[in-house]
Formats: sequence, C-alpha cells, structure tokens
Amino acid sequence: MQVLIGQIRERLQRSAYVNEAAISHGVVMPIINALGWDTADPQQVVPEYSISGGRVDFALFGLGHKPAVFIEVKQVGRAMAGDRQLFEYCFHQGVSLCVLTDGREWSFYLPGGHGSYEDRRVYRLQLDDREPAKCEQMLQRYLSRERVRDQSAFEDAQRDHRDATRNREAVNLLPRAWREIAEEAHDQVVEALTDKAEALCGYKPAAAEVIAFLRTLIPSSAGLAPQPAHKSVVDLKARSDQSAPIVGTPKAAAAPIAAQSTQQDRSVTYVLDGCEYKAPNASVALVEILSAIVTRDLGRIPELARAVSGTKVNHIARTPAEINPAKPHLARAAEIAPDWLVGLNIANRTKMGILRTACEIYGLTMPGDLDVILPNA
Repeated sequence: MQVLIGQIRERLQRSAYVNEAAISHGVVMPIINALGWDTADPQQVVPEYSISGGRVDFALFGLGHKPAVFIEVKQVGRAMAGDRQLFEYCFHQGVSLCVLTDGREWSFYLPGGHGSYEDRRVYRLQLDDREPAKCEQMLQRYLSRERVRDQSAFEDAQRDHRDATRNREAVNLLPRAWREIAEEAHDQVVEALTDKAEALCGYKPAAAEVIAFLRTLIPSSAGLAPQPAHKSVVDLKARSDQSAPIVGTPKAAAAPIAAQSTQQDRSVTYVLDGCEYKAPNASVALVEILSAIVTRDLGRIPELARAVSGTKVNHIARTPAEINPAKPHLARAAEIAPDWLVGLNIANRTKMGILRTACEIYGLTMPGDLDVILPNA
C-alpha cells in the first residue's frame, strides 16, 4: 500500500491525472483494491452506482445487499466542492460513510450527522502531505473491506467524530477561558509571567504591572480583539506582619494601589474552628489555614506531604527546590511550620485539594471545622 501511495504522490506532483475518470481508474480503484476490495466483483464494488435521481461514482458493499460506503470523485483541486445531493443520497440510502476525493485529498463524512458538511466531516487526509504510513493507517481505518464488513470502520468514525466535535467546542471556548483567566489574574499565571520576565532581563516586574498587562490581553465579547488596558489594578498590599514569610527569590515591592469598584475582589473569607478570618488572596488563605492545621500535630506533616505530592511537583516540602525539582526557579513557597513549606505556584483548584487532604489527615470536617471556598476552585 505504501509503495502505491508513493507512486500516486509522484503522479499527482506532475499533474498526471487530468480528469475525474483518470482519478477514478488511477487512484481510487487501485487504493480500494489494496484495501481488500475486489473491484471486479459487483457484489463488492459498483462503479457509477445508480440511485434515485442520479449516480454515485463508487458504492462499496459490506454485508447484505445495501451499499455501506459511497465514494464521490472530483477533479484535482475540487475536493471541497462536495455535492449536497451526495449527502442526501447517503442519508436516504442508509449509507454510514461517504467519501469525497480528488485523488490528493480524501474527506470522510458521517452523512447522518448534524450541522454543516464541515461539521459532519470525520477526517481529512492529504495523500501528498502526510507520510505514506499515516496515509495507509487512515485509509485502512475507514475503508478496509474487513473493517467495513464488521462495522468497526463506522464505529471508529463515529468515535473520531465525537472527539473532533468535543475538540471544536473546547477550542471555541478558549477565548472565554483566557478572558476569565486574564480578568481574574490567577496567581499561577501572574507568578509564571513574573518569573519569566525576570529570567529574561534580571529584574522582576511589580505584580500590579503584570496584572495590568494581562488585562490588555482580554478578548472582546466577540472573542476577536483585545480590550484596552485598565487604568487601575487591584490592591496588592503585602500580607500582614503576623503572616508567614514568602520564601524564594526576593520580589520587588509593589506600591499599594487602591482598587476601583470594577476590579474583582480576590480576598478570601474562611471559618476555622468557629472563628472567621479574611485573607487578601487564595495563596495567603492556603498558608494561614495550613499553618493552623499542622500545628495540631507537627509529626504528621510528612504524611500530609506524601499525600498531596504530584507526579512532577511536591506541593509540601522542606525547600523550594524540593517543591519543583524540574523548575526550581518557579517554586515560590511559604512556610507553614518550622522547616516546612507549601508551594504557591498552583491553581486554586489544587489549593482546595491540599486543604481537603489536610482536613482528612488531621481529622477535620469540611465545611464543619473548616469552611472555605477559593475563587474558581
């Protein structure tokens, strides 16, 4: 098969296929023959298959007397000029899969799907752009006679289509996701951007300036254009004196700037053992709560550290380098007990997970003994 694909690619490069008939005989028939179809057997392959109101270039029969796959051939360069009629034929004939090809490009569709033709496409294969092994793999996946006969080709096509649909939905939500991240100025993003800027020039920008920059990247409501930077930024006052010190590379102090009413309040209110506290942000809340919990039994901190350890990051350790061995320069941390630190370059969801684990190990309940909700967690 790969040798055949190589030959077809070479002929495509020199424009050897001058019309649809040349593509049908020189590309489509050799390929489906290599995929296990006997092109001479009318019980397997029927060229110019007649249906109500027209004809389809090729019909492939799996089991029974109904076609399983329709293949429509177009002139080179016109693979995207799919016939609306072909999809209607497939739908009314109960055909599970249809293929549009100009010899170079092969598009596989689920005709019974929802949405536009583009939405119903499962996969697009460029014979002259992909490696022959990959071309063979995808052609076998959707068109081999054995897989068409046992329905696995259609099952995989439906699975691939679902995955592609979910991916499109996820991609379409990226502008909204980034807008919310930029608006909320997640601690992890602020820290990563700050540390990268420092690594590039040797100086650390003020957190207020980092947040102001992030806000210039917020997409518009249409998700197309960035909005202008806000003139004000959130109040970035340091923690109160009684809070544990932040451990890591010394930071340039940010001048406190009063927050305007339009800025999001990043403070966190929590209740521990019946007393209410307020922290300026989620990182401070994490440190304060953990510090209060672990003092109940310092000997259990190693157990907690093991329980919250990730695959690449140790969220609780004795040094910043132990917290993030692969990227110690990103290991911003704060002390929760003598010789014990918690990493702060983590998402609020992870912080909540650490707090839940700490409560389990120390025998506390949530929200009974500890009631806290971190933003976006």
